[in-house]
Amino acid sequence: MDFKGTFEVTASSNDVYNFLMDPDKLSLCIPGLQKLDKVSNEEFTVVVRVGVAFIKDNFTIKFKVIESEVGKHAKFTGNGSGKSGTMDLTAVMDLIETSGKTTMNWSANVSVGGKIGSLGQRVMAGQAEKIIKQMFDSIEENLSGSKQKA
Repeated sequence: MDFKGTFEVTASSNDVYNFLMDPDKLSLCIPGLQKLDKVSNEEFTVVVRVGVAFIKDNFTIKFKVIESEVGKHAKFTGNGSGKSGTMDLTAVMDLIETSGKTTMNWSANVSVGGKIGSLGQRVMAGQAEKIIKQMFDSIEENLSGSKQKA
């Protein structure tokens, strides 16, 4: 499944980049997060509770940053599994700052196998889009308040 979109927030591209590349901060925005094990800012593992149709499962996913340009670009991979299947993803973000706002152009390719993968792309895509929206709403909320908390 391929996903892509644009996200805009009132923050500098460096603030957005630093927030998204910090597993501790990003973890605040991941729906269903059960656990975070941080190896470094470039490698971390999460346990996420995923529910699609009648299947609910905890997935352990290892993420690794494979490309990085501060304030501008990042690419990462993730792979993991749960009792109901497997998941592999590659995601890319490109940041553009203009007039105190940052636009993120992002894309992700996700492959799902096993029982959860057999549900069909339409069911999976609908649930994934809902999770992506929740995550970006939370990122925006955290970035908007991050200057006050910092």
